[in-house]
Amino acid sequence: MSVHTPIRTRTVRAEAAERTAVRGLFTEPEAAVSGAPVYAPEAVLLLLAAVLLSPRQPKQPSGK
Repeated sequence: MSVHTPIRTRTVRAEAAERTAVRGLFTEPEAAVSGAPVYAPEAVLLLLAAVLLSPRQPKQPSGK
C-alpha cells in the first residue's frame, strides 16, 4: 500500500539585488588577456642566436 502525499511548492521571488547578482554571474565577460602562449617574433631570433652560438659537439677521435 503506497501513501501519496501531495508536495506543496511555494513560489519565491528574488529581489532586485539578487537578480542583479545572478545576472552578473551568467553574463560574466571573458578576460581580455588569457594565459595562452602568443606568437612573438623576437623569440624566434633569440632561439636562432642560441642555436648558432651554442658550442659544437666534439668529434670522435680517429683511432690510431
